[in-house]
Amino acid sequence: VVTVVLQGLTLLAALLAARTGRRLFRVAVLVVVVAFLSTLVSALVDTSDTTTGIFFALNVLLVATAPVVIARALWRRGVVDVHTVLGAICIYVLIGMLFAFLYSSIGLIGDEAFFAQTADANIAEFLYFASITLTTVGSGDFTAAHALGRALASLEALVGQIYLVTVVAVLVSRMARGGRPDLAANAGGDPPDAPA
Repeated sequence: VVTVVLQGLTLLAALLAARTGRRLFRVAVLVVVVAFLSTLVSALVDTSDTTTGIFFALNVLLVATAPVVIARALWRRGVVDVHTVLGAICIYVLIGMLFAFLYSSIGLIGDEAFFAQTADANIAEFLYFASITLTTVGSGDFTAAHALGRALASLEALVGQIYLVTVVAVLVSRMARGGRPDLAANAGGDPPDAPA
């Protein structure tokens, strides 16, 4: 229940910060309220792993929406500054969270444990595994036990690295050039005149 509430608030905060239209915001509020009420009823009535897995799958949908909204807002800004780079990093972190909820959903809905090392992984361990995989640190203390988990972990590592070396790197380089126009204008030419 707490996880769904936090994810719902994250989505609504991202929508507000991105200044999305009223219609989209109302739809998002409706989805968050339905998700909260469903989770609350489920927690009181049925606490099986399959039900918990279904709600982690719902979290995947909630978390997947926020990066799209943030990316649209960053694209519309038209300027690259510290806020743009921080927004891009927020998207990177949300991608990791998305995979963590996906992994936990697969582990809870499936017949077998997601990890080869433990059968009783909690959300903190899934978040850790997703972060380690996204950054391609790969400490090896947790590994996916089956083909689907391994394929998703490989996809996450590729997405994480491609995102860092393209999107974040380009934004940082544009921010550096945009912050010092006198150097950007004279790139490869004579140094700017010294002040008198």
